[in-house]
Amino acid sequence: MAGYSDILVEEDGPVALVTLNRPDKLNSMGGSMTKDLAHYLDTLNSGEYRIRAVVLTGAGRAFCAGGDVTAFPNVNEARRAEPWRRPPKDTTVLAMRDCDVPVIGAINGYAIGAGFGLALATDFRICSEDVVFQATQIKRGITVDGGLPFLLQAAVGTQRALEIIATVRRVYAAEALALGLVLEVVPPEKLVERALEIAGQVAQNAPLGIAAAKRLVYMAHQDDLSRVDELTSMFVRKLFDTEDGHEGARSFFERREPNFSGR
Repeated sequence: MAGYSDILVEEDGPVALVTLNRPDKLNSMGGSMTKDLAHYLDTLNSGEYRIRAVVLTGAGRAFCAGGDVTAFPNVNEARRAEPWRRPPKDTTVLAMRDCDVPVIGAINGYAIGAGFGLALATDFRICSEDVVFQATQIKRGITVDGGLPFLLQAAVGTQRALEIIATVRRVYAAEALALGLVLEVVPPEKLVERALEIAGQVAQNAPLGIAAAKRLVYMAHQDDLSRVDELTSMFVRKLFDTEDGHEGARSFFERREPNFSGR
């Protein structure tokens, strides 16, 4: 579809396949990708219901590798001097939840950091056998963003969510299925096909009824998600300014384990 540079949109009747398209960056949240995705989802709320189901996946070997760490500010320069504002990746999560049309996640390869949150923001998900979910932000000296603290807790409960976040361990396909993070696990070559099959089933049903049901299901949580995103953005910006935030960025670029001081 014309007008988008970092996502691909293929519409086939009432179903749209949207592909995050920065494969050379593992579809990390840079360029115009998240802005493009949020804009496209917003266009689906026109009331026409031309598109009745969306499948979201990633190009190449990742769904989304989170924030583009190569775009982190230089660790030696003054950080975040501009006034506070919510980063685009957070508004993308909210745009997915605000979209009247169901978004089905076809989660392939890596869903890391804020990309983990982006995956969980889809309404329901299937994943490939090679999927890796991981909340890596703590290793960078900041904290979980992209809606992840709220969405992960809603999916697996408080104790398991905190354990996954605090240990920064990987969650593979079998555990993701057992925890309820995904509905199905399929071979990589069948992932998009199966997601489109589910989308086709969704698209056969009454779009107004589905839109109402989606809002009713999320009604109790929507305001909480918005508040969590606002506080997350504030915490992340402040943590970038700490010694641990600097060390997290340095250790990434120096390809070593971070040595955090708690300052």
